[in-house]
Amino acid sequence: MKTKLFFITSLFLMALTSEKNFGQSHLSIETVNAFSLNNNKLGVDTLQKVAVYLPPDYTNSNKNYPVVYYLPGFTSPINEFLFGEYNGFELQEDVDFLIERQLINEMIIVLVDGNTFLGGSFYVNSSINGNWEDYIAYDIVQYIDRKYKTIPSPNSRAIAGNSMGGFGALHIAMKHPDVFGMVYSLSPGLFDANGILNSRFLTSYQNISEIQQVISEFFNEPEKNEIERYKYLTANLRYGPYDGYLKGFLLAYGSAFCPDTSLETPPFFYLPDTSVTETNINEKQFKCWINGFGGWEEKIKEHHSNLKKLNIILDCGLNDGWITDGTKYVSNLLEQNQIKVKTLWFDGGHTDRLHIRLKEHMLPSISKFFETQTNN
Repeated sequence: MKTKLFFITSLFLMALTSEKNFGQSHLSIETVNAFSLNNNKLGVDTLQKVAVYLPPDYTNSNKNYPVVYYLPGFTSPINEFLFGEYNGFELQEDVDFLIERQLINEMIIVLVDGNTFLGGSFYVNSSINGNWEDYIAYDIVQYIDRKYKTIPSPNSRAIAGNSMGGFGALHIAMKHPDVFGMVYSLSPGLFDANGILNSRFLTSYQNISEIQQVISEFFNEPEKNEIERYKYLTANLRYGPYDGYLKGFLLAYGSAFCPDTSLETPPFFYLPDTSVTETNINEKQFKCWINGFGGWEEKIKEHHSNLKKLNIILDCGLNDGWITDGTKYVSNLLEQNQIKVKTLWFDGGHTDRLHIRLKEHMLPSISKFFETQTNN
């Protein structure tokens, strides 16, 4: 009887020990010194928030871990991915689920907040918004490598994102294959050859003329601080009497891709002429507008050797309008230039399948990439 009781007690203690060894994952919100954002014209804070997920075994293990850097879309703060606010995805709960069921290997995940008061930085270097590309490729990566048990190699780093973040991930990976070995670009902001016209945000007379009118009105109030006036202006454009998501998007897009260093007052770039149409668009004058999400023929040619070093996955819905067209276009261009790319298609739109794509496709694909690199 005593022997049997001892055996049962031993099994119970072993079970407790096993559970303890598996450990618990950890999620934290941390502040990073964003040195690369210094001297931006919008007053964007150079102390930026990131969310860091550590896997269950992290505390009890001497291992080093690969890292995924994730870039959210336009107007999406990191908390939307932490508490199920965005399509039900909860970072800690969903990743724990995948690890516990051995659907992915353990990894560190870093969520980057790419917002400005305009709605988004597009994760590119800009004299207006600050150098967001450098902030991610250098400031954040160095911060994470110094603080955590990482594998400091491009083969153990992936960058991913959706929408604006999908564009940003591809843009940054293309320029920094020495930092990131894989990119997973979900529903990315990509133009095909006619994408800027198909998207309509640039060629809508009403959007542009209303913005010009409101800017003129607001900057006739000299008693207010310029940047504070600009914040008030953009809030009104997006949420107030001048409500219009596309108007706010246009201001953010221009700040990211078309800064004019000769301008000393907001918005610090020239808005397109309201006479722009499909037949008379001045490609030279608006090259920066075209080449923000577009210009992929030139970009692929310029960064061809970098792109060939990357593991590239594009993931897009079949019902996502100009983004579907742009993803097909860029995928075909990559293949035509002998650059390996895996393109995944799903039946859906821009955000309606986001939770499933992140949980069932993006994270397993990245885990497989890390595993392949480790075994080589």
